[in-house]
Amino acid sequence: MNPAILSALLMKLRGEVMAVKAKFPFRVFEAPEVSSFALGSSHDVYEHFKGYSTADREMFIILFLNSKNKIIDSELHTIGDVDSSAVYPRQVFRSALIRNCASIICVHNHPGGDPEPSLCDKDITKALVKGGSLLGVQVLDHIIIAKSGYFSFGDQGLIADYSIAANSY
Repeated sequence: MNPAILSALLMKLRGEVMAVKAKFPFRVFEAPEVSSFALGSSHDVYEHFKGYSTADREMFIILFLNSKNKIIDSELHTIGDVDSSAVYPRQVFRSALIRNCASIICVHNHPGGDPEPSLCDKDITKALVKGGSLLGVQVLDHIIIAKSGYFSFGDQGLIADYSIAANSY
């Protein structure tokens, strides 16, 4: 093949790759960066992780906090499919206990664009709050990120409701 034609094709391909990278700024197996992340509200979490709203699969991220509510670590816990991600409380709390954290914040995306929680989202959040109550690891929030915004279980009072139910047994 003519070197000039090959060079032109490579330049065109490089431009197309750069356009895709600009549209989808995350990398699937890239660990979430939290080192300079100031946590003050669910909106801060959304702003930090909103890049995940462009993902084509659900991703479940855990933020681990110390007793002063400072983030000490994070984990890209699971990568799922277009409409689900397998989350097991046993594994979530294994990760939390290994890090000796006091509390966690769960974050996941909805590739479909709607941040409203599904029945499964509500059920896993209830299970996590109950498990955390038994183990002494508080679930501070579960935030769903989507292209159209976010949903916070904490802001909606659901974490508090689930916690009351978990402690009533």
